Amino acid sequence: MKLEEEKLSGSIVYDGHLLEVHNDEVLCPNGHKSHREYINKCPAACVVAKTSDNLFILEKQFRYPYHDIIIEFPAGKADLNEDPRLTAQRELEEETGYYSDNIIYLGATYPSVAYTNEVIHLFFAKDLIKKETHLDENEFVEVIYKSEEEVIQMIKNGKIRDAKTVHAFTLYLLNKDNF
Repeated sequence: MKLEEEKLSGSIVYDGHLLEVHNDEVLCPNGHKSHREYINKCPAACVVAKTSDNLFILEKQFRYPYHDIIIEFPAGKADLNEDPRLTAQRELEEETGYYSDNIIYLGATYPSVAYTNEVIHLFFAKDLIKKETHLDENEFVEVIYKSEEEVIQMIKNGKIRDAKTVHAFTLYLLNKDNF
């Protein structure tokens, strides 16, 4: 069965600092034409970081689109053509003050497949070295530390709802015997 759509034409509706909004005309597998609106966004990285005393480093951060304080693992967008591993290292240090040369790739996630092409690369970091934070001027983060069981409970009771955090932690749990 044919599933792929063919792009016939397209336009950028909005070109911002963080994202572009596209409106494309496509040919569907059944021969009909349709439109697809989507957000083109740069890749990002998310880091499950574990301290030497077996605590996971999480952040509390106000996320404007939800008007809520979200609990998540350190994460951020890649600079132009930046290797995702370097993005992970940079974001971990900037936001938490921890650095690691021992960063293991867990996989990638598509946070919202219906309307964006964003890819978030997921990593596990250990052998952490404490340095200084380097938050952006208008970035406000509270770093918190939780045990594995506490993170699991926070996911179960809905205190952690961030998709990249849940996916990264799931991949960590599935692979932790290899670390």
